[in-house]
Amino acid sequence: MYKKGIVIEIQFPPERLNDAAGDPYWIDLTLDEARRLYEQLAARFAGDARANQPLDTFSIE
Repeated sequence: MYKKGIVIEIQFPPERLNDAAGDPYWIDLTLDEARRLYEQLAARFAGDARANQPLDTFSIE
């Protein structure tokens, strides 16, 4: 369920979740993944970003 103000959904397989250190959890990104995520977010906020825009999805394999 999406909450108001959510801009992007990040989808990843469970094995990408780094939970070895306990809480908080994180997802390790490769340099290429980080660049793609940055480019997607930069494009999203370059224009007139509004709360009612469709949700962007970023997938990590």
